[in-house]
Amino acid sequence: MKNASYFPLVGILSSPGKTEDSFRGNLKVFKAIQKELTKIGGLSFIFTTNDFNEHDVNGYFYYEHADKWGKRTFPIPDLIYNKISFRKEESSALFLSLKQTFENDGKYFFNPCFFDKWEVYLALVKSTTLNGYLPKTWMFTTINDLLEKLNTYHSLYVKPVNGHKGQGVYKLSYDGTSYYIYKKNQTINYVQADFVQDTEKLLMKKPYLLQKEIQTDTIDDCKYDLRILCLYEKGVHKIIGIGVRKADENSIITHVPNGGEIIPFQQVQDRCSEDKLDWLAETVGRQLIERYGFVGEFSMDVGITPQGEPILFEVNSKPMIFDEVDIQTKRIERTVKLFADLANSTSQNKKEF
Repeated sequence: MKNASYFPLVGILSSPGKTEDSFRGNLKVFKAIQKELTKIGGLSFIFTTNDFNEHDVNGYFYYEHADKWGKRTFPIPDLIYNKISFRKEESSALFLSLKQTFENDGKYFFNPCFFDKWEVYLALVKSTTLNGYLPKTWMFTTINDLLEKLNTYHSLYVKPVNGHKGQGVYKLSYDGTSYYIYKKNQTINYVQADFVQDTEKLLMKKPYLLQKEIQTDTIDDCKYDLRILCLYEKGVHKIIGIGVRKADENSIITHVPNGGEIIPFQQVQDRCSEDKLDWLAETVGRQLIERYGFVGEFSMDVGITPQGEPILFEVNSKPMIFDEVDIQTKRIERTVKLFADLANSTSQNKKEF
């Protein structure tokens, strides 16, 4: 790597690896970002909170010609792209100090934090225009409260407040006689006493949300939902791409690692209004910014009712890689363009090193 001038200079904040001088994250994505940035005269490097100093940063750079990563010292970047892997790391003094310092300098800290599902719901439900697109949601408090809600609504999804990838998601239902727990593609029938005992074991380990089940459209009698990638652009959040995930037969989970299947969006495109989805992305984005400050990207898990209306089940920070190559490629290109736009709005000085 020769001494040169680069703009924008993007620092990708990652988690430390298991060994010294290593880091976590998707190397393929990091390389793609670096490659795309070099096309516009920019550069990216990877660093951890331990690598950040008052006047410079010790970071990792990919040497494409040698196909290896090396470490060197960089100037303070024009913006930080937060790709930390663990929630607990975002509560550390080092992370909070870095974030505060960067924001005090008027620079963008891309991805403020992992989202808390309950906090996000409270932020979204403040919008009266969004209310009709959100399932009724509550925090799990007591088993008696849960039984009352099942008596009223008959079917609820339960989700860990800080869960991801469909892990720890169950469906609970009551038909007036028996209770049921659905786990992935397994259904267990209970009398109330046994249901209470097993449900308490499931939900007492960590904070859970209760979410009223909404009947949504199906493919081949299987659940499906839309995975919608949204990116900030010129003051609003716009949809970059839409993937579709179809659950396995009799399963409540659409995630591919749990048996879900990737379906082309064209297969369900005529079942929903894309204008309504665009509106949803913009409106959700505004509410998130009001709650968290600048949010560069997020994804939405959306179901479609039989009447064609979207139902917003979940909003995710730091969206996972999309398996659809066209969406992921467009994502890298548009993200790098956004990096340049944001950096131009705060600093136009090329970094020389």
